[in-house]
Amino acid sequence: MNAVQLAQIALAPWRQRDRDSPWGRRLIAALLALGAIAAVIFLPPAAKWRAVLCLVILVLMGGWMALGANLQEQNHPTAAHCVPGHLAALRRAALLCWAGCTALVSLLLWLIIPGTSHGALILLGTSAVATFLLWSTRLWWLWLLLLFTWQPLLLWAAAPLAPLGRAIAALWQANTAGMLLLSLLAQGWIVASAFAGGGARHQSRYTRQSIMRNAMRMRAQGGQVPAAAAWGNQLAWIFRPFERLFQAWQQRLVARADNGNVHSVMARAAIVLHGQQHWLKLVMGIAAMVGLALLAFIGFWLVYRFDMAAMLVAGSFGIGMAIANIGLNPAFALPTALWHSRREQALLRLLPGMPQGEALNRAVARLQWRNFLAAWLLCELALAALAACSGKSLMLYLPLAALPCAALSLTRRPATMRPVTPMTVIVPVFASMALWGGLLVLVQPLGVPPWLVAATVVIVSALLLAWRWRRLVAAPVALPAGRLG
Repeated sequence: MNAVQLAQIALAPWRQRDRDSPWGRRLIAALLALGAIAAVIFLPPAAKWRAVLCLVILVLMGGWMALGANLQEQNHPTAAHCVPGHLAALRRAALLCWAGCTALVSLLLWLIIPGTSHGALILLGTSAVATFLLWSTRLWWLWLLLLFTWQPLLLWAAAPLAPLGRAIAALWQANTAGMLLLSLLAQGWIVASAFAGGGARHQSRYTRQSIMRNAMRMRAQGGQVPAAAAWGNQLAWIFRPFERLFQAWQQRLVARADNGNVHSVMARAAIVLHGQQHWLKLVMGIAAMVGLALLAFIGFWLVYRFDMAAMLVAGSFGIGMAIANIGLNPAFALPTALWHSRREQALLRLLPGMPQGEALNRAVARLQWRNFLAAWLLCELALAALAACSGKSLMLYLPLAALPCAALSLTRRPATMRPVTPMTVIVPVFASMALWGGLLVLVQPLGVPPWLVAATVVIVSALLLAWRWRRLVAAPVALPAGRLG
């Protein structure tokens, strides 16, 4: 493999980037630049350059993971089986990039850690992390395995594996260079074995991975994700109960259909209008995630018997942020759902009893705001319960900050909507986060009464909604969305 072929393989992720939506990359670059600037300004002199090097390490590992995912995508079964040298080129490129990333990150860690004499251990640990990141792009459940099993394994297997650990440590001390070389060779073989050479199993796995990649891209833009059957027998059973429940809901709506009732008509229309952002699908997904999180929490508590009250106090910020993201972010994706269902909306307007003109504008806007307010209220109640248990009320202001952002985001005129991008959802989410930071500054350092802050936000949000609502009702007919954009 020559340098030109290596460059073609290694630069594929950059050349295949989405040129129509550069804002995600720009946002990541801006956050990294702000982090570096903040480190230089606020940290002590001895820690400034170390913080900057840590950001460089983060970029290197993130770039390696992105390259690994793209290499897995290039490992097409047909090309690997039929194109001479394709599989070997992928493996050589992966090994060279893995070795380069490991060497650079190890050098930076050696510079960051003062007075270290364990360069071999740093190199071994860095190579292991790089190997894990590559394989996690092929087997996503490795992250779950790492999250839920490493502590129980350390707890239960520490005593039985102690003699083996002492033997390995003795071998390492006696022949560090030989053990390091053997470990690196073994990891190199593991890196090369991440790429298959074709066959039925490779074809089946590659098809599932392609479906998952496409589903993630469409999900990020609010599009229609594949049905459960498209995921194959190994994954379809996960989605089948949710599909049956949603089908039962559809049958109930049809059985109780009343074309003279606007609410009944819009409830059926919402299945098409909101697609994957339909409230029942979101409720089922959230319920599944919460159930899995509770099972994991109970399992950890049964093993470690930690203090729940102390855990809630220490983890209140992370738990609150998760509640807010799960509750509020899907509501900001409702406009993207309207865009992706625009082709069906022309036929949807022919549904018997469907409102027309200004009545349709009000009905579509009311449908979106009903979903948002229901999610907002549940989110606020959950955060209030968390605040009562932890004694920290800072997260209560996050749903408040989302109100004015929703008043602007959810009242855009659908007929003049432009093609959506991931920034369609990211902008209002980050705007609400920035406004939340401003509210915290008002409440804590400046000492403004919380009731005054809350009342001001609610009044401003109501005024914004009233102003936008008049423009929305008088706008061109909402459906099909984007026809005038």
